[in-house]
Order: sequence, then C-alpha cells, then structure tokens
Amino acid sequence: MNSLIEFFSTDWDAMTHADWTGMVIVLILSALMIGLYTWVFKPSNRDHFEQYRDFVIHNDNNEEMKRETGHGQTK
Repeated sequence: MNSLIEFFSTDWDAMTHADWTGMVIVLILSALMIGLYTWVFKPSNRDHFEQYRDFVIHNDNNEEMKRETGHGQTK
C-alpha cells in the first residue's frame, strides 16, 4: 500500500509552468465535458434533441447525390 501512495504522490515544487498549464487545461476540459454530458443527457432536454435524431438520414436535396456519382463513379 505504501508503494501505491508513493506512486501517486506529486512533487508540487518541481512542476514547471508547462505542467501547471497542462493541468489547468485538463481540469477545464474535464469540467466542460461533464457539464456537456449533464446537459445532453438531462431528461428535460430530450424534446430539444429529439428533432435532430435523424438529420443525417433525412435527405431533402438529391443534387448532392447526383454530383457525387457524376465524377466517374458507378450510378
């Protein structure tokens, strides 16, 4: 158990500016990600995101499909 505590110990005085900057960035991004997950998976927001459920599958414009097959691809 003592070696585990030694393994996870940190020498705070030996940290450089780059170490501190990296740690702050990781903490900020972690907090933002937790906040985003909380917002997205909150049950009251379900109706808001439900309208975007199949926007990738839904294709109103067939021009893009014609343009992609017009460059020597098989139709």
